Amino acid sequence: MTRKITKIIALLLLACICVASFAACEKKKKDESTTEPAATEPTVVKADSQNLTVCVGPDPETLDPALNASVDGAIITTNAFAGLYGYKAGADGKIEMVPECAQAIVTPTAIEGGKYQYVITLKEGLKWSDGTAMKASDFTFSWQRAADPETAADYCYMFDVIDGFSYEVGECNLNVTADDEAGTITIVTAAYCSYFDQLLAFPTYFPVRSDIVADAAWATSPSTYITNGPFRMRSWTVGSNIVFEKNPNYWDADNVTLETLTYFLSDDDDAIYANYTNGTLQYTTSVPVSLIPSLKTSADRMNVDFFIGDYIGTYFLEFNVNISFKPGQTKASSDAAAWTDWTPAQNAEVRHALGLLIDRNYIVNQVTGAGQLPAYGFVPAGMDDGAGNEFRQYADDWWSVSAAEYENNCAEAVTILKQYYTYDEATGKFTDFPIFDYSINPTSGNIAICGAIQNMWESYGIETDIDQRTWSVIQTALTEGDFTMSRLGWIADYNDPVNFLEIYLSGSGNNHPRLGKDGIGAQNVYGPDGNQGWADYDALIAAIKVTSDPEERADLMYTAEEWLRDTYSVLPVYYYTNPYLCSTKLVNYLYSPLGWVSFKTAYFIK
Repeated sequence: MTRKITKIIALLLLACICVASFAACEKKKKDESTTEPAATEPTVVKADSQNLTVCVGPDPETLDPALNASVDGAIITTNAFAGLYGYKAGADGKIEMVPECAQAIVTPTAIEGGKYQYVITLKEGLKWSDGTAMKASDFTFSWQRAADPETAADYCYMFDVIDGFSYEVGECNLNVTADDEAGTITIVTAAYCSYFDQLLAFPTYFPVRSDIVADAAWATSPSTYITNGPFRMRSWTVGSNIVFEKNPNYWDADNVTLETLTYFLSDDDDAIYANYTNGTLQYTTSVPVSLIPSLKTSADRMNVDFFIGDYIGTYFLEFNVNISFKPGQTKASSDAAAWTDWTPAQNAEVRHALGLLIDRNYIVNQVTGAGQLPAYGFVPAGMDDGAGNEFRQYADDWWSVSAAEYENNCAEAVTILKQYYTYDEATGKFTDFPIFDYSINPTSGNIAICGAIQNMWESYGIETDIDQRTWSVIQTALTEGDFTMSRLGWIADYNDPVNFLEIYLSGSGNNHPRLGKDGIGAQNVYGPDGNQGWADYDALIAAIKVTSDPEERADLMYTAEEWLRDTYSVLPVYYYTNPYLCSTKLVNYLYSPLGWVSFKTAYFIK
């Protein structure tokens, strides 16, 4: 493909973490001309009570590491489990990959057929939270389980880099072996994978106990939620809280200070803020959007207990491509009649027009107000393409996000829609656009964004019905295709653009639009230049994962995003930042722009 010729300003967005810790006083250099003594490091005095209560969301849909696909669930599982690899803060405060259950970070060896082999040795004496000894086969069992199509894990595609992976039931046999006596795990990848180390630290690769996971309810009860990380479950009161306590059987328990870690369960931003203000909560991952402007301008709050963290992610609207927007219907529908004389390509044009009508600058400046950037493609700004270039600088824009161009965007949208719908020139509105559902989980931000977009569309006669559901219910509905259009966000699981593109593989559980799956709209998907068939998209992603040449690989990723763009099954709205609150007494937690927060080393000071 032809890249846009533009001057690249390097946006070196590293997968780094912010470490909340003490700023040590700078030591004065001794000078022979003065008798002033050198400054000394401040003394850290830990508080007597080390009980932390946080809010990262409402009741999670699941806490099974293989089945979880949400950020809130990832935060909880990250603090409950330990993978082969993990992270810690380096001396410069940035993320540093370290061996967790493994003895060392290993370098793969090239073997015949273009494959690579990892041989990883476990630390000695590893135990589950109930004191049972861990085995190397606990890991290989867990990976085979998560990759098995019958498990129906949304993230099953994360194992497609391992030799032997298949989406076909009964055909998936990962090339991984365990030697329990030697404590070693051998992994063979289908090709060199630059981000495989990051996968080995990701929750989907966490180990689970083979003797308990056969019961689907295992991850809901303290008696069966056996973990191997810093904290173990003590209780789960649905709709109220989940209480974890320090896991004495964790291999690094000596470095865990917190006695309890309680998750306050809520998605009511106002209630969360009130509980933070009264001291019930000491850390929250959400802030009422109405308070952000005042918090940002308060010298007593900004970067004191209110922070706007980096976040590698995109907020977007997602459509079920099996829902037809054929004119003449009262409401958008998937009925067979709704597809008579109406094509998926026309549906895509309509979705494109809806995307053009969204004023993204208004949303980030007047609604969210936390430094978000208006989105002009799905892969977020700041990600490197692997060839030394910032992805968005070379990728095609889906639309202009210049404030001056919004009027032209709207004019283009009207031109597209006039092909299919009746337009009243006097009112400037379409009179026969089908009403459709707009699904949201009710946080203050989602409600405010929904209201703004509703108004933008309604000014052109396009009406939506609000479908408000709890977060766990929406997650299930998306997986099952039980929606028309829903808000969603995607935060990078690892720092590579393919992570945003592989979501929409035909076999992916995160492919909520159902591209290449079942249904009329899903089976007849058109890519660039009218090429039909989503199998070609699958082939593009497969090629990306085995291509070793950085430039060739980058070009394939640009092409893949063009395919996704031309379906307009997703409408990017903005690129995330992450406003959060943290008590000034809580220090040494690890915050990652990949979405997780680790409290393993956190503690309270007096």
